[in-house]
Amino acid sequence: MRTIRNIITLFLVLCLGKAAEGQYAYFPDQGTITFEKTVFLKNLIKRYAAYAKDEESRNAFKGMVEHAPENQVLKKTLKFSANEVLYEHIPEEYPEAAQNLMRMGVFESGISSCQNLKTKEFKSAFELGGERIVIADSTLKIKWKITNEYRQIAGYQCRRANGLVLDSIYAVAFYTDQIPVSGGPSAFSGLPGMILGLAVPELHYNMFATKVELSPVTIFSADFLKKKDKPLNRKQVYDKLNAVVGDYLGVKVYNLVMGCYYL
Repeated sequence: MRTIRNIITLFLVLCLGKAAEGQYAYFPDQGTITFEKTVFLKNLIKRYAAYAKDEESRNAFKGMVEHAPENQVLKKTLKFSANEVLYEHIPEEYPEAAQNLMRMGVFESGISSCQNLKTKEFKSAFELGGERIVIADSTLKIKWKITNEYRQIAGYQCRRANGLVLDSIYAVAFYTDQIPVSGGPSAFSGLPGMILGLAVPELHYNMFATKVELSPVTIFSADFLKKKDKPLNRKQVYDKLNAVVGDYLGVKVYNLVMGCYYL
């Protein structure tokens, strides 16, 4: 009798194990990922100061450093399906010093984006100077070089890849082939698996997944744009904003600011 009971118990354990395994394997290309993006504000503003066009601008940035928090964490979510990725900002209450820097455009106040991995279409939206800026362009071409370095992120084995984006900005990504979607947060994609970790040293931020939920999702990419939006491509956005603040900021600072909003 005990032998029969043991066999039944073993059978149930195996069945439940297979069911649990199937639950996670059934939707490997659909789910929601929660990210935490850490912007190292003091270091970012120090870089602005180093790139400043003149002594007056340099001193202004140095004054900002004194009042800036060391860093600010922003929460993001990324919904993904086989062909689409929707990256969204989660609004929160921030310290007054961080809010002031956001209003000044020193760092992002909430970038959201949508990538169609099949058609290579990209859209993003962000607030800058009280105006909603919308980009509609192709996905970025990133030169990736995959390495043999690995690390665990949110329970997944991830492999490191070094990338070059926007011609000269260096990025480090960690992707997992356990999620077979060639997407990632913000404007990053193009690796043989989902990006769960990202660092962009020149822009002084990193981003890591804190939770991965594999379950069916619906992404309404057609609803990403609002009726009043007037989408521009990256060059048009660059030229439009450059006409307003380019001379004031100087080329190097302006390019750094745009890098922060493009990536």
